[in-house]
Amino acid sequence: MLDDMDPASPVPVSPTPTAALDYHRFGHDFVRLILHKQRVTESIDRVLGETFALGPIGAGPGRKVAKATATGTFSASYGHALEDGQFGYKVFVPIAVTFDLDLRVDSMRFEADVVIPLTVLIRLEEPVTIIWDIVPPTESEVRLEVRSSTLRSALLQKAAGLEGELRRFILRFVARELEKPHVQKARRIPLVPLIDAAWPVIAAQFLPNSPEDRIAPEG
Repeated sequence: MLDDMDPASPVPVSPTPTAALDYHRFGHDFVRLILHKQRVTESIDRVLGETFALGPIGAGPGRKVAKATATGTFSASYGHALEDGQFGYKVFVPIAVTFDLDLRVDSMRFEADVVIPLTVLIRLEEPVTIIWDIVPPTESEVRLEVRSSTLRSALLQKAAGLEGELRRFILRFVARELEKPHVQKARRIPLVPLIDAAWPVIAAQFLPNSPEDRIAPEG
């Protein structure tokens, strides 16, 4: 039979063998490639939105000296994969915050650059569901730089304990946001219904879509 083959005919070439992949490694790689760093940080940005407002609340000693209000604008988040063997990311959320202090007889405004570190842990649940656990920071982990335009503002900033108040403002905001229904919904990714809904598009990539797709290529 081999002697009857046309020497000019191309010799079939076997596909390049690839390394076998077990189910555990497949699951690990699947989740890692689906939830890569950029996708996670962009998702955090969408969940938080563009701006926030908090207050007014009492500020200063006994929280009776003044009323404080904070408004903020988010910048794009950034981060890196966790390095302690956990599957997830450390995400840093930068915010430009305007802090208004109402002293009843006077008012002052302070500007602050804030960075909120969030720990995003990724785990799996049945049936084939990816869960994000978002761990908020402690007060000391919030990075904060308050700018005072005048010496009086700088002295008042220390007297009223504005840095501590602003950190607590931010932590209240984070805790409030993480409890919202749209955040709770975003933390769960059920893969089965998502794949079912996307299956026509997925199948179109490898199943024949027309009679021409069933014709073997010449040569």
